[in-house]
Amino acid sequence: MKARILFPVIIGVLVLAVAGYSLRNVFGNRGDFVISGIIEADDIHVGSKVGGRVLKVVVKEGQAVKAGETLVLLEPTELNAALAGAQASLRQADAKYALLNAGYRKEEIEQAEAAVRQAQAELDQLVSGPRQQEIAQAAADWQAAKAQADNARKFLGRMEDLAKRDLIAKQEYDDALTKADEAEQKMKSVRERYDLVLAGTRKEEVERARQRWAEADAKRRQLRAGFRQEEITQAKSEMEAARARLEQIQSQLDETVIKTPVDALVEALDLQPGDLVGAGKPVATLLRTGSLWVRAYLPEARLGAVQPGLKVKVRVDSFPDKNFAGAVRRIHRQGEFTPRNIQTHEERVLQVFQVEVVIDDADHVLRPGMNADVTIGKP
Repeated sequence: MKARILFPVIIGVLVLAVAGYSLRNVFGNRGDFVISGIIEADDIHVGSKVGGRVLKVVVKEGQAVKAGETLVLLEPTELNAALAGAQASLRQADAKYALLNAGYRKEEIEQAEAAVRQAQAELDQLVSGPRQQEIAQAAADWQAAKAQADNARKFLGRMEDLAKRDLIAKQEYDDALTKADEAEQKMKSVRERYDLVLAGTRKEEVERARQRWAEADAKRRQLRAGFRQEEITQAKSEMEAARARLEQIQSQLDETVIKTPVDALVEALDLQPGDLVGAGKPVATLLRTGSLWVRAYLPEARLGAVQPGLKVKVRVDSFPDKNFAGAVRRIHRQGEFTPRNIQTHEERVLQVFQVEVVIDDADHVLRPGMNADVTIGKP
């Protein structure tokens, strides 16, 4: 009899429990609820692309810094030397490009044109041959030289006769002999020139004169045309390469001054002057200020009540009477803290989803690591 009464009672209790659970899922999710978490800040790891030896540590751990403020200085000696060399190379390349691009100087072109005119005059003279006046002059010179030679021989004959009779000194005879020989050689030389003038210009001389004119004319045309475009293009490429090298070294030199990219709090900075830091290795950890956020966990049953952008209220223990405005930034898609295989309703309530809530802390009173309660109202 008792068993008959007890069984319906148990059934009724189970029905009420199931109904209550269903009503809680339907209506309970519509009110405000609170999730708890911890305030965090975005970490920034700063370093240098080039690395080097620490020259000076400007800030300390826990210090607040502004965007662009220097944190650490590295020794720039080697890069300064490389920069000076790159600047000199760029100046040289610039000068070469300017020279080629401007072409030859006016004085050089005028000099080349004068050389062409001179070569042309020499060629014309050789082609036309000697003038009648030149032939006559050469003949006259030969006749005069011949007369001088004859006179010298006659004088030598008289001196020889006197010398045989010991009427003059031997030196006087030797001087007469020398003068006679010189007059004879001069006469022969003048005669050869006269023969050349009569024969006219040889073909070999005319051809050499033409070659000299052609070389002078080619030089003139080269100077007028300026430098080749290939040379100018090469000089421009060398100039651009030198400028790129300079910019690269300047960029490396800038990396010896390690700065903070944003307003932040120095979380970790354990360096001393003389320490070596590697290229691309973090030297300091910064906490970005003005971008605090709460890492909290949302139960699966409340997942439908929260969307990114939803406005919320945040409270911390340090300021229990103050509400901080916040907004949901992100809801992770992967659940956490749950059994590997969910089979029942009771197990599914253990599943949570990480939520990131950005806090508006205009007075900068909050700190990373504080516990926080996030009140979520109706969407």
